[in-house]
Amino acid sequence: MSERDSGSASGPGSSVIVALDPLSPLIVRSGRPFDDQAGPDAPRFPPPSTVAGCLRTAWARQTGQALGEDLRALAISGPVLMDREDRMLVPKPVDAHYFGAGETAVCVRALPGGFDEGCGADLPKGLSPVQLAKPEARKPSSGPLWWCLEDFLAFRRGRDVTFGTLEKNGWSPSDPDRRTHVAINRHRRAAEAGRLFQTEGLVLDGGRAAKDAASGGLRLLAMAGEALEPALVHLGGERRLASLEPICPTRWPSPPEGWLQEMVESGGLCLTLATPGVFSDGYLPGWLHGELVGSPPTAPGLRLQLCAVATERWQAHSGWDLVKQQPRQTRKLVPAGATYWFRVLDGAGEEALRSLWLANVSDAEQDQADGFGLAIPAPWRPSTATTH
Repeated sequence: MSERDSGSASGPGSSVIVALDPLSPLIVRSGRPFDDQAGPDAPRFPPPSTVAGCLRTAWARQTGQALGEDLRALAISGPVLMDREDRMLVPKPVDAHYFGAGETAVCVRALPGGFDEGCGADLPKGLSPVQLAKPEARKPSSGPLWWCLEDFLAFRRGRDVTFGTLEKNGWSPSDPDRRTHVAINRHRRAAEAGRLFQTEGLVLDGGRAAKDAASGGLRLLAMAGEALEPALVHLGGERRLASLEPICPTRWPSPPEGWLQEMVESGGLCLTLATPGVFSDGYLPGWLHGELVGSPPTAPGLRLQLCAVATERWQAHSGWDLVKQQPRQTRKLVPAGATYWFRVLDGAGEEALRSLWLANVSDAEQDQADGFGLAIPAPWRPSTATTH
């Protein structure tokens, strides 16, 4: 029985699909040293491990389980965002670029292509450069950092999605919630003279949510390996509270009608990370070998050959190990929105491709269970310019 089936069969008031409503701005630190000389960390969107720790702790309390290594086996998918209209929001893909401002702003896609005559790069052998699909003379600009899933899927189908539509349906974080705190002497239980520090919290409102006060902002959406009941939980640093609400399993989206068949017929696919990924070879998945050929962890019969990659600079990630009571080793993450284009070599059946839909494709099993590398597959037709 699948996780989705188990959620629909669970008792009243519990589900494997949950929404987390932060009751105050979220504090998620980067893991850099935190002392009286360091300024506040910029607000960060909660990484999968933060949400995984929150949901695992909630499940342990509801079932009477002890906090230990066994608890790490509880698999998590997410987090992404969900608005009050039950629409999923995903990070902007790296291959989408904004140009211009105001009513003239546009979103231009980038695609794998060949090198111009006399040009080259230090890319690994076999990888093609990713370039704008059409020349653009206007200056790069900013735009929504999160897209409505429907707009993302339309973009992946090659349709032109207007900047106005992306801005209306999408979201970008508002100004951070900055608070000044004072250090407390544990023995005297009084303030330490001159020991002030600040925190910056992420506020899940803004964009369309801010225009409609009744919407209540945005929520974190995630799937857990076991059904959870309503609860009040701690999420992130400073013991900030969030409300955990089980929701109907159908809120977790399925592939659109005809989506898998399009991937079968196109001969290629692209994977876009909806959560940061962890790979043993930097930005390259460790499940690729030799000529950049391999099979994703969730689809062992599907053989893919990497053609191109679009990604931003790596993100540092650390955290606190609740079992060992010590800091975790800092690692480099591939940021959400990174896109990988593959040629399909073998095993391109609909069931194999279905197993890639919102699946965690990081290398290690524990990273997959922690929610890293949540991928959205989409059709892509390789051109002669990307032929190896």
